[in-house]
Amino acid sequence: MFAARVLDGLPDEFRERMENVVVVVEDYPSIEDAESAGIPAEELLGLFHGASRLEQEWFGASGQLPERIVLYKRNIEEVCSTKEELIEEIRLTVLHEIGHYFGLSEEELERYEDG
Repeated sequence: MFAARVLDGLPDEFRERMENVVVVVEDYPSIEDAESAGIPAEELLGLFHGASRLEQEWFGASGQLPERIVLYKRNIEEVCSTKEELIEEIRLTVLHEIGHYFGLSEEELERYEDG
């Protein structure tokens, strides 16, 4: 529910350019996902799986499964104590993972974090 609201509120330049991306919510990350992210499983809030837009444009991606952004519900809930904090953490996590999809640097994403 909160994730859908966050997605609806994304900057137009993201929403208009996102193609073949799904956002899923899981309770916790797998050990493999945490290892691939280089983050302890209990600290991982979200993860992008797939090819960035740049990789897709260079190498093509027609007919492939959708890219996935996974939000880890229980980990996000653990770092939040209010509904407002929860919504904001979901927003920041989704933005961060969309940044991976678009191949943006951390510095480039900072301008969207104040949203």
